[in-house]
Amino acid sequence: MDVERLQEALKDFEKRGKKEVCPVLDQFLCHVAKTGETMIQWSQFKGYFIFKLEKVMDDFRTSAPEPRGPPNPNVEYIPFDEMKERILKIVTGFNGIPFTIQRLCELLTDPRRNYTGTDKFLRGVEKNVMVVSCVYPSSEKNNSNSLNRMNGVMFPGNSPSYTERSNINGPGTPRPLNRPKVSLSVPMTTNGLPESADSKESNLQQNEDKNHSDSESE
Repeated sequence: MDVERLQEALKDFEKRGKKEVCPVLDQFLCHVAKTGETMIQWSQFKGYFIFKLEKVMDDFRTSAPEPRGPPNPNVEYIPFDEMKERILKIVTGFNGIPFTIQRLCELLTDPRRNYTGTDKFLRGVEKNVMVVSCVYPSSEKNNSNSLNRMNGVMFPGNSPSYTERSNINGPGTPRPLNRPKVSLSVPMTTNGLPESADSKESNLQQNEDKNHSDSESE
């Protein structure tokens, strides 16, 4: 993906009075969907991302209208316009690339891959924008050693030093700290601590005194 060509296409998009779909920028979203590599700052492609998100939601509703039957009693019914506004408000408030950017781009470039109904699609989008973490553009990842943050919350998946494993306590339980093992070959005193050199000398002296007193008594 040519970054310079991408940036020129983004500038042209921002200059236009009437916003339209751009093949180069759609190609960029497909690239992110496949690789997760963003390459540029959120502020540079945020405008097109929101435009594309709104268009995909509107197109989905046009081709898959909301069902007229009774709503699912197990799921809270939220009108399309209200859900759409909620999603756009969250995305507009992001100060950095959302941690789920790859999944979001998958939803924008291939919205019908996993969803057929508008309501379910919107809930899928909402779930992926309800994040508190952001990531750096892939071009900056190697230059930053700090944890990725947004709103002061750390997301474990962004930290290279964080490891997870699934065990009896459920998935995502951090590994326990490695505690130093005490060798059984080291003599232990009555308080459970390793015997020091001073205490060894004291014991030797006590044994010598005892032997000396025993020999005198004989």
